[in-house]
Amino acid sequence: MAAVLRGSVCLVGRYRKHVDFACVFTRSMASKTQVGFVGLGNMGNPMAKNLLKHGYPVIATDVFPESCKEVQELGAQIVDNPAEVADKADRIITMLPSSPNVIDVYTGPNGILKKVKRGSLLIDSSTIDPAVSKEMAGAAENLGAVFMDAPVSGGTL
Repeated sequence: MAAVLRGSVCLVGRYRKHVDFACVFTRSMASKTQVGFVGLGNMGNPMAKNLLKHGYPVIATDVFPESCKEVQELGAQIVDNPAEVADKADRIITMLPSSPNVIDVYTGPNGILKKVKRGSLLIDSSTIDPAVSKEMAGAAENLGAVFMDAPVSGGTL
């Protein structure tokens, strides 16, 4: 699940303005962590496709099943609801259109927080009301998960 780091500590020694030695830190991925993705619209679809392109296994869902077709063809596993995503992945990205959608996806009857595992990382890239982000962070923390507010702005190309 976690990346394995290989290499040496980065050290640089200086003596009279000359570099005497330098070691380079290298990183090697032992395996790619499975990523859950909720919200495959105009912004979420390219984000999920990029994860797949870089070799990450993706488990995804969207309220509109037709939105899932493209990422499913690229290898994503599609499930019925956000709770199922949380049951199968402990790294979950949400990309949703509004605050009410975020509240429903996290706390609704089939929400992420119904099945979230302790230690899970929940990254919300929706551009929403900061008060909702704080509320979701508190709810996630009560269950032993970490909620990270990481909104994006702009549009699709």
